[in-house]
Amino acid sequence: MLGFKNYPDKEEMLIIEDFIRTSYPKYTVQEFRVAFKMAVQGKLDCSTDHYEKFSPKFIGQVMYAYTKKANEVRKNLKPILSAIEPPKLTDDDIVSFTQKEWLESSRNDFNKVFNADKVFAILLKQGKLSFEPEEMLKIIQAVRQDNQYKLNKMYGQDAKEFSKLIKDDTFVDTQCKKLALKKYFESLPN
Repeated sequence: MLGFKNYPDKEEMLIIEDFIRTSYPKYTVQEFRVAFKMAVQGKLDCSTDHYEKFSPKFIGQVMYAYTKKANEVRKNLKPILSAIEPPKLTDDDIVSFTQKEWLESSRNDFNKVFNADKVFAILLKQGKLSFEPEEMLKIIQAVRQDNQYKLNKMYGQDAKEFSKLIKDDTFVDTQCKKLALKKYFESLPN
């Protein structure tokens, strides 16, 4: 559909996957399909020049244009959507979903833990998470090492953007929560 000649290698795909999960966590796979289809059809205000490389920058351009268009559509749908009552999930439902998703995954990257901020807050409130200062320092150090490892494998604009991202305290805080949740989930008896 987009005419790529050079596909990302395994490392680049991991970076792209991480970029999508952290930058567009609320979008479904179907929305990504729609976004790229609309971009190719010229229905979005973005360039589809990808220079034969599938990269976070290219994804970001398409999704930025799609987000603008989707927000316009959502404004028109608000009256309809407000009449529909969303299902009520308990805190335990939310934690259980995230735990199950992690434990059934390949468990190769703590950054893939879903809904970390919410789940971390729930478990703290429930008293199920507590950390000694040394343990917190180990988590922060592990996150920094993981970020440096990823950064060392990147080049050009991707490296520049990721370098900027890992200086953002909110981003790093969320990563620390994800790693803490990974450790917590894996410490529980099956």
